[in-house]
Amino acid sequence: MTEPRKPPVAPAAFTGEDMARRRRRSVALALVLAGLVVFFFVVTLVKTGPAILNRPL
Repeated sequence: MTEPRKPPVAPAAFTGEDMARRRRRSVALALVLAGLVVFFFVVTLVKTGPAILNRPL
């Protein structure tokens, strides 16, 4: 037969250390993402070259 379902267990509350670790990880991820955006922007500018300024308006 089927076993009776157990009630879900509430997750433990985060400690201050856990929250600090999560914040550091979030800041690191944001910095990496911002770095990638800047990198792709610079690569795009370099690939288009100075000809981007000589276009008809």
